[in-house]
Amino acid sequence: MYRKIVKYLNVVKMTMCLALVGCALASQAQKVPTQATPTDDTSCTYNFSSGSGNTFLQYCVAETGNILTINTPQGHTLLQPGAGTDGYGICNQDFGATSYFDYGIRGGDSGNWNSPVLLSQTAKSVKIARTTSDGNWTLTQTITQVPSTPGIQVVMSLKNNTALSRGAYLIRFADVNVDGTVDNDFSSTHNGAAGWIPTVPFANNFGTGLQLQNAGNSQFGFVSGYAQTVFDGPNPCNFAGNASGTPIVNSDGSIVLAYVDTIGANKTKTTTMIYRGF
Repeated sequence: MYRKIVKYLNVVKMTMCLALVGCALASQAQKVPTQATPTDDTSCTYNFSSGSGNTFLQYCVAETGNILTINTPQGHTLLQPGAGTDGYGICNQDFGATSYFDYGIRGGDSGNWNSPVLLSQTAKSVKIARTTSDGNWTLTQTITQVPSTPGIQVVMSLKNNTALSRGAYLIRFADVNVDGTVDNDFSSTHNGAAGWIPTVPFANNFGTGLQLQNAGNSQFGFVSGYAQTVFDGPNPCNFAGNASGTPIVNSDGSIVLAYVDTIGANKTKTTTMIYRGF
């Protein structure tokens, strides 16, 4: 994986330091402006539900685009208010590394976002845009219910609003706590990451879990999942800083899906991922 990241970033000519399991910019100062208007990333604003039994899916989304609860299949809670959350982050890699993130109760809001804007809402989807307070980036999230899977499709479009090409890292994060259990197992692959409670049939424990997977061909050239040894969201400019090189067993960890690329002046790159119970 280390050689793959080096090869890719040489091609796109991005300047960064590589940690053993990912990308790091720890040596660069983080610039974090102050946000004047706080937003609510911990209250359910948009609610979705479908199916029953093994096809049951229920989740809710905050006004900021954070997914606060995920319940699937019926009777199993994978994300729950007050114990875990889903979140997102951006790193502006060029011109002095600047991070922007909103991880709800698991790391908070970086304080350099404008208020979210609701672009559309239907019975099965919600589309929310947030622009960074410096005006450099606009992140548009379209979160859609997929009853047949069942799953939650998240489309993230990142627009560079400036007149200069910029290197960007785009992050999705989830603190998985299956059925209220803090300590879960975690692992990751090139295309995703997952947290779960394992099945121990002779102890009458039939486990379940949550998977976050890249879907289709991303417009970002680099994609990788990470299993974190901590439950807070990562520094977007050091997204693999808390990642484990081996599967995590019985620990209060979390999952991350990271995307890296250069985005041209006034251009947008889009990627799609999906949450599924398993």
